[in-house]
Amino acid sequence: VSGAVAYAVEPDLDAASFQEVLVASGLASRRPAEFLERLGRMLAGADLVVTARIDGRLVGVARTLTDFSFCAYLSDLAVARDVLAP
Repeated sequence: VSGAVAYAVEPDLDAASFQEVLVASGLASRRPAEFLERLGRMLAGADLVVTARIDGRLVGVARTLTDFSFCAYLSDLAVARDVLAP
């Protein structure tokens, strides 16, 4: 369905894509968004990376540290501002 949000677990999300969403969400100023290598390490160290895509375009990223049993720490939740309802 065109325009529908597709959610997925993407453990191999690349740093450049993560950077784009950080910038589009406005969260980049509070993250090391200018350092792709560091963003890559952040993604690699996450236990769970969930993405949201609309028509293939990455519009959201949730980066989580968890024990998959009881607790989870949502470290980043970035959603491109242009897809948010007014």
